[in-house]
Amino acid sequence: MYNMFKLFLILLFLNAQSQVEVVFDEGNALYNQGNYTKAIEKYTSIINNGSESAELYYNLGNAYYKINDIANSIFYYEKSLLLDPNNNETKNNLSFSQNMTIDRIESIPINQLSKFILSFINLVDYNTWLLISIIFEFLAFTVFSVYAFNKNTYTKKLYFSIGLIFLICFIIFLIVGVNSKSINDKNNPAILFENRIPFKSEPNQRSEEIFILNEGTKINVLEKLNEWSQVELLNGSKGWILSSSYQLIKRPN
Repeated sequence: MYNMFKLFLILLFLNAQSQVEVVFDEGNALYNQGNYTKAIEKYTSIINNGSESAELYYNLGNAYYKINDIANSIFYYEKSLLLDPNNNETKNNLSFSQNMTIDRIESIPINQLSKFILSFINLVDYNTWLLISIIFEFLAFTVFSVYAFNKNTYTKKLYFSIGLIFLICFIIFLIVGVNSKSINDKNNPAILFENRIPFKSEPNQRSEEIFILNEGTKINVLEKLNEWSQVELLNGSKGWILSSSYQLIKRPN
């Protein structure tokens, strides 16, 4: 009975995947015919049914770019890069869309060492780093256990050296994993979807207006207070905007 239930679930999953592929292909056909609005409807219906992929978000970004909806094109390119961060084609198309935004906000420059460390940390997600650290912890424990019960002096030295290497690897990958999680928790990117958004010094309408922001600008959401959000721009500037003016790129945890 259990095996029949498993088979039923597998068939249900395969059927759902097949339907997703059919709708995705229909969206691609509409896109190739130049019917970008209908293509967007097909792609969006897939997302509404709980499916996502880097390719799906990439195609959505392209379709929105074609109808000159820059904010949505940037939004979906960014979502695609969350799933496939090293895709150069997506990065290039994102750059084209960003060049069409009104605001020109430069990122804070970082030195080569910091850039290398950040690139290394971002090779995989923090769960993978923590898994790798657990594997090395297990290996270190196993080797040190063999070392403790071994009576041969040469072999004991060898096992001690190997165990020490595994222990160091465990510590390194644990630190990388913890830092990766910290960066991930602080990184809450969003895209603005309105023009002429007041960037305020405090979370109220009477506070000083620092400057105006426009749609397509990328921000990082730091905290929320009622209908206001404190956000940080790529250049490090911090201020308050209405929470209704942006959409988060990442799904809420």
